[in-house]
Amino acid sequence: IVMKKRILLSVCILAVLAAAIVCLPFARKIDTTVTATEYRFNDPAYAVEHTVVIHGHDTRNLLGCGEFTGTFAVSGFESGQEGWRFRVSFSKKSLGTAFSRRPSGEACTRDLFHLRADRDWSDFAGLIMEVSDKADHSSSGTFDPDTGRFLVSGPADREAAVAKAAALFRKDPYWYGVFQSQTV
Repeated sequence: IVMKKRILLSVCILAVLAAAIVCLPFARKIDTTVTATEYRFNDPAYAVEHTVVIHGHDTRNLLGCGEFTGTFAVSGFESGQEGWRFRVSFSKKSLGTAFSRRPSGEACTRDLFHLRADRDWSDFAGLIMEVSDKADHSSSGTFDPDTGRFLVSGPADREAAVAKAAALFRKDPYWYGVFQSQTV
């Protein structure tokens, strides 16, 4: 009986350790500069390359839940410049929603992204929101999957970019389907 209790206790301890390893976030420092290309869903010839500088910390766990906080500077984008704070929350079921803040701390909704990225940020894909200003000085962002723009890491190669975006958005059936439909 004592032996069974020890074995049961050992199994319980191992289960708790395994759960902790899988569920607890691990911080990774991200410091990279990559080429990314902007595309339009409704214009296969549209491809604009950007330089993206990414500095910060990714604290996702092994299940992919967590967040990135730092700088995500995209050449030519208002809300993606050096000094701006950028935060992306990742969950199992939803898109990685990005929030930008000016160096002053003021929130900015320009060029909002919904992002998916691998753990070292060498591969990422984002939906670029169309932002409109309101009379009360607030802004709102929308995305039209028929005419919208998206940004994918890597040089201009639409077929490879759409495949990469579909792979990164595979956990979201709707957006996975939108990118899959681009390959037909």
